[in-house]
Amino acid sequence: MRVGVGLVTLVLALLAGCSTEYTEGTSAPPVRPAQSLDAARTKLQLVVQDPCYTARDIAGQWPYCGRWEEEVLNTANAAAGARPELREVTDPAGAVRAGHEHFVRGGCASGIPPAGPGDCVAAIVETREAVTSLGRGIAAAR
Repeated sequence: MRVGVGLVTLVLALLAGCSTEYTEGTSAPPVRPAQSLDAARTKLQLVVQDPCYTARDIAGQWPYCGRWEEEVLNTANAAAGARPELREVTDPAGAVRAGHEHFVRGGCASGIPPAGPGDCVAAIVETREAVTSLGRGIAAAR
């Protein structure tokens, strides 16, 4: 018990000594939105290579697209966060969110169609179209 109390006391003492004074005024540049947009651009390049984006037979591919939908959503959110003032980015990002929402609410994320694959295929098509628009928006943003 004494060892546990002593360890907690030591950790608290070390943390109490921490302050932001050391990091204030450093020469490190703040994260710039362009860097975040570059990260979204890089992620988008990977997203569009996935079979969930490239497959002609969406009906056969959609059960494997749950993770892709999540990656696309993260990419769209990162892009919109990097350029919240640009509708060329935020509108397609919103469309990606809508497609993702239809995919998840349709029960498609499990890979088992709730009432048939039609809604799941439609959600993937919706997300794919939004990803294409997002790619154009990111490309136009500088």
